[in-house]
Amino acid sequence: MINEERVTEMFHMAVYDEHDEKKYRPMNEYYMWDYVGKELVKSFFTGSIAFVLLVGLWALADLTAVVAYVNNADLMELVVRMIVLYVAFLAVYLLTTAIVYCIRYVRGRKHLRRYVEHLKKVRKMYQH
Repeated sequence: MINEERVTEMFHMAVYDEHDEKKYRPMNEYYMWDYVGKELVKSFFTGSIAFVLLVGLWALADLTAVVAYVNNADLMELVVRMIVLYVAFLAVYLLTTAIVYCIRYVRGRKHLRRYVEHLKKVRKMYQH
């Protein structure tokens, strides 16, 4: 005879394996700050690329103002200003990344706990 409760639990496990396993696997393989740190390193590079692209797009959008500013401004002042803008942009970007991935990690661990609960229920059902 088919045990409906066992089938239900195994169905939940199969759904997790099919749809969520790849999404939540890093939460099982890393500690929280290792996971967030890995994402921060990736975000450092993507944030740097994004900053360069944003500055480039801004320069292309208002090329006459950029040329006038460069001609009138001290080059050292321009470099210092760009470095300050880069550091501020990256600080906000990395802080946002840390918050987002901390939340994702906590939510992913909740999904993993539910999966483990289903595993324990199925194990108990097979033992009896």
